[in-house]
Amino acid sequence: MSNTQLSQIKGLLEKVSVISKKYHDIAQIRGENFNIFSIMSMETNERYTHSAMIGELLNPRGSHGQGSVFLKLFFKEIECLKPIHQFNFENAKVTVEKYLGSIDLERKTGGYIDIIIEDGNNTIIIENKIYAVDQVSQLERYKNHYKQAVLLYLNLYGNEPSGKSKGQLEVNKDFYLITYKSHIKNWLEECHQQVVNQPVLRETIKQYLHLVKKLTNQTINNDMSDEIKSLLLSDLKSAKEISDNFHSAKAIILNKIRDGLKKELEKIYEDRYYFFENHNRAEEKNSHIWFSLKDYKEDDKQIICFGLESFSGYSNNQNDLFIGILDFYNSYQILFKEYFPDMKINGWWRGIESIGNFESYNIDFSDIDFLQFLYDNPFKLPELIRVITDKTMEYINRHEKTLITILSSSRKIKETQF
Repeated sequence: MSNTQLSQIKGLLEKVSVISKKYHDIAQIRGENFNIFSIMSMETNERYTHSAMIGELLNPRGSHGQGSVFLKLFFKEIECLKPIHQFNFENAKVTVEKYLGSIDLERKTGGYIDIIIEDGNNTIIIENKIYAVDQVSQLERYKNHYKQAVLLYLNLYGNEPSGKSKGQLEVNKDFYLITYKSHIKNWLEECHQQVVNQPVLRETIKQYLHLVKKLTNQTINNDMSDEIKSLLLSDLKSAKEISDNFHSAKAIILNKIRDGLKKELEKIYEDRYYFFENHNRAEEKNSHIWFSLKDYKEDDKQIICFGLESFSGYSNNQNDLFIGILDFYNSYQILFKEYFPDMKINGWWRGIESIGNFESYNIDFSDIDFLQFLYDNPFKLPELIRVITDKTMEYINRHEKTLITILSSSRKIKETQF
């Protein structure tokens, strides 16, 4: 690469930096950088953030004290609900995480409904998706249980559910698509207008509305993005060089952290655990460190293990680094429900916990500010690895018996079958 081209790339980066700072200052003035859901690392938690918040607002007896106002606004926003006449808004019952029983072997019944609204005559089901993958026959199971229900499939942009989830169900006939980008955003804006004179409720809804806009790329960052795109078009060659090397530059930091952490954990647990992985590069989505008990290696065949995820900051569950028990394909789902019914479930994961903070940052490897901090302060990397190691050891101390209980019970069941 010539000195001229290097100079052009440097100039382009400097211009991008100026634009970025401008919009950062605007966001700072508006207070948009402060968001309680982001601070608590709950941006993408479907159950405890989104279903909980939406369900509470929809509930006529919710703590908001507004009766059925928000529920009526929801019906007004969702086109397929308008044909429902004489809905009993005042006495409607809203349930978050309604249990339909164990999933049967044919996966045609059972499971958890994210949000259900019932008035005695009508039933509305909301299946809520942020980043989690669809479960097998998920929508079919709900429709089999509530054959006359209006089934809404909610996700960020209106993508259809997978074939394995909807089975023979047809969109706009057996279920309907609604989006965070338009339906939930518009509904929240209407809700916000209704409570302008109630500061606590107003600001809570506003915070959640801003989170929805952030997840659907509708914040001030979009204005910044448009301006940067225009700048990049003026020098596409330099822009391509920057783009081609960006992920490789991130990977230098990410791999140092993951490789260093894995070495530390192997030193501590090499007698009891074996380590394995599906992603060789730390910058890949769901990049991880997985490790399982050696004493049960032939029993679990890498089906159940402890895991740390994600070292890229991009995961099906949450962006910040977390630890949990990974139950591949929900193979031990029945045993978990029997022995540990209160353990939180996130897809194939059980009992996930965020690793936490480091130097006032969430340990989130998608956070460019955090990565810049680590690059500028390389002496902090060993400290970060120690923090993650300590949290991992503490988690294993609490949950190793859980893993042993599940694996031992599974072994006994298999022994009685032969």
